[in-house]
Amino acid sequence: MTPKTKHKSDPPKTTISLELAKIRIDRWLQAMLKIPGFKKNPESIPRAIYISFDDIKALQKECKKHYKKDELVGIRVYFGLGGEAIPMPATPDEVRGLVVPVLKVHKSAPHTDAVHIDASNPNDTNIYDFTTPCPKYCDTSSELYLPVS
Repeated sequence: MTPKTKHKSDPPKTTISLELAKIRIDRWLQAMLKIPGFKKNPESIPRAIYISFDDIKALQKECKKHYKKDELVGIRVYFGLGGEAIPMPATPDEVRGLVVPVLKVHKSAPHTDAVHIDASNPNDTNIYDFTTPCPKYCDTSSELYLPVS
């Protein structure tokens, strides 16, 4: 992958220490424990979302078909809950990451969601739900998989 020219409005590329990452993850877990459902079942707290490079590459290829003149600069992940067909409240294991391509359209809108909808078929979009959330798909041996206290 060749580096692209950075735009002034691009978010900075920043790495953090493992220790700071653990602090932030613990802060997330503690905040989630304030929600009654998670307090009763802390193992159900959403922790992460895995997205494969193959899926990102497929998204990139598909995006090029619909947005030939705009530059694809990234993806954005919106959080949602699946299970909409089940007539009961959502559960934490229904966490989804809804992925959309992000384009540099022009200088005043350098990070624009590219939500393509086919006029003949409203279900034919480029809003992807190919993520695998944790819990369910977790790396419990990771240094970032902290115990809930």
